[in-house]
Amino acid sequence: MLLAVALILGLLAAAPPPTGAAAPDRSRGQQVRVFDYDLGDSAYHVAKFHGFDKHGMPTKSLAPLELIGRVYAPAHSAGRRLPMVVMAHGLFWSCADDATGRTTGDWPCRGRLEGIHSERGYDYLGRTLAARGMVVVSISANGVNAGELGEIADRARAALVYQHLRMWRALVERGTGPLAGAFTDARTGRPAAPGFRRAIDLQDVGLLGHSRGGRGVMWAAADKHRDLVPDGVRFTAVFGLAAAGPPFMDKRARRVKVSRIPVMTWIGGCDATGDDSYNQLAQRGGDPVNIAITVHGANHNNLNSRWSAHSGLPGGEDDAAHPVGRPGRCYDGFDDSELQKTLGYRAEQRVASIYINAFFARYLQGDRRYDDVLAGDRKPARKLTQVDVRHYRPARP
Repeated sequence: MLLAVALILGLLAAAPPPTGAAAPDRSRGQQVRVFDYDLGDSAYHVAKFHGFDKHGMPTKSLAPLELIGRVYAPAHSAGRRLPMVVMAHGLFWSCADDATGRTTGDWPCRGRLEGIHSERGYDYLGRTLAARGMVVVSISANGVNAGELGEIADRARAALVYQHLRMWRALVERGTGPLAGAFTDARTGRPAAPGFRRAIDLQDVGLLGHSRGGRGVMWAAADKHRDLVPDGVRFTAVFGLAAAGPPFMDKRARRVKVSRIPVMTWIGGCDATGDDSYNQLAQRGGDPVNIAITVHGANHNNLNSRWSAHSGLPGGEDDAAHPVGRPGRCYDGFDDSELQKTLGYRAEQRVASIYINAFFARYLQGDRRYDDVLAGDRKPARKLTQVDVRHYRPARP
């Protein structure tokens, strides 16, 4: 009983310390270091994926994509063969001018506009998972945001994930490749030598995607695309965080069906994006670990600190619908018949930390202490909001 209480208190800890600081994990005693790498705004291209010109027409040349990442790692990682989690964001905006509040969908950014650092908006998740003993890389996908839409964009997001993993494999196994010597300390901006040689087990990689990034990681992990996963890499779990639904409402789309690794999704009660479509697809495929949680009062943008109204930055907004004359209440923008109590920015991120930590701790690290959380029997966020947990039994052949 005391162990269970200690775990819950650890997960419900206060907001994380400033970026770049070493943060002790209250339950496991590990410290977290944060690094960045930036190989350029036009460092990568995906076959057949194009951008748009100033007239809104597809360009003849391939869209320029950046290779930018923020990394969260235990302070002593070298040689430990730790699991990795790759996080992918969505959004439509790619550039912003904080002074004027202007946002655009261009890439690369022009003039005074700068790239929106959506990859840094999951700091609370990166720190939580790294403190548990995982290496987390949150990748930037502004170039994809600025490019073509539809399945080609999902393929481009997946290709970007694959490319980052190729670079990590070269670094981890041989100490070579584009990432060798590319890291800077996130707090000071000075060159850093994290010592990632043999630090990561690329046979134990989890994917987490938010919004359109959620659909992208489902494409990356789909059964149909197993042959595209880089050599030496194996996906062991995937989490769709308010993931954009399958393209064109194609509920039977094999291109985003995951059925061979554990799947979990997050549905916000006051969020118009995200449902259980991926769980239904996984169920049809016979996936034995297939979980969805519905978080009452949660909106979409609070899950990324940069996009939230709390940030005060261009493009940041409270995207939940709020009925007139009912302060503190919200709905998803479609059905206002059952209003929910607005969860709020910090509380929503705390709930996300609890359940995402539980999922990856269980399926990347084999920690069975979280089984009752994932089953819905223990409710560590009950003082914050109601979380409904649903398990999907594999469909009969």
